Amino acid sequence: MSISGTQDHRFSIGGVRFSILSNTEMNCLGLKRFRAFLSGSPASDVRVHYTLAEGTEAGREPQLCLKDLLPLFPGTSSSSHDPAKDCALHASPPLLQTLADCADHSSMVTLEIRGDSVVVKDYRSHRIDSFHTPGNAVSLKNARVDPTVFSVFLHDFDALLVHSSCVIFEGRAAVFLAMDDGGKTTAACLCSGGRVLSDDQVLFRKQPDGSWLAYGTPWTTFEPNTGNAAPGAFFLLEKSDRFSLQKLGPRELFSFLWDEHKAARFMLPKVYQTMLFDLYRDLSMSAPVYLMKFPRDHVDREAILKCLNP
Repeated sequence: MSISGTQDHRFSIGGVRFSILSNTEMNCLGLKRFRAFLSGSPASDVRVHYTLAEGTEAGREPQLCLKDLLPLFPGTSSSSHDPAKDCALHASPPLLQTLADCADHSSMVTLEIRGDSVVVKDYRSHRIDSFHTPGNAVSLKNARVDPTVFSVFLHDFDALLVHSSCVIFEGRAAVFLAMDDGGKTTAACLCSGGRVLSDDQVLFRKQPDGSWLAYGTPWTTFEPNTGNAAPGAFFLLEKSDRFSLQKLGPRELFSFLWDEHKAARFMLPKVYQTMLFDLYRDLSMSAPVYLMKFPRDHVDREAILKCLNP
């Protein structure tokens, strides 16, 4: 279904091609960190549509509404709103047409319903349709495009978006993992002489030969980096008064990845959760894993380099 008056942004991250269309202004997509990943390819692997959608005309009763179609979509969640409650957005023709187009594969579709928006994720078509009330125009204009918008379908491309920072040394990537405020950006800053891919989100993609590559993404406070490198080692971070490294196994890394990204897989159809499990397992075995304890002002760069080239 086409959207009139669209803004069309096309990106390539780790070789996965994204098109983001909107019929309202979204300032963040024009930021420098996104411009670095712009793609001229007309083809798309993943399509994301943001639509400010009007309801039915005033004085006309809708013949159909969202609540009438909900029984077709078992993968539905709602936040602080009764999904069966009538709302002008819920009767908008673009939303109803999108749901009608998904009806023949509804088990592969999830709905996220809020008071002023409805998000339709179509796993068969690799498409997200995000519908909003006209009152959301200012919010969308100033919104931050969440990384999860780009990560929803990555498993179908043997790829994962991992909450981490990553620094390249001589073609090998040091990958730092921690919860929020756990030191990912600090570790990247302290690794002098390296090239930062990202300090927040890194895309990992499995290659045809079974190896993995880490790719830069727009979610970074450093200069955008569109490069890539093979993982040399993974470092699970822990704040401490002294620097130290302890060898771990892939099990510890897998447990961290599985728990850290549980929100991203919550709504996935079961078959895709199994695919994610396999991808996280394979990534966890792609390079050595270490527990890295460090103070806020020091890392042992030479010790890290030795881990990358054992």
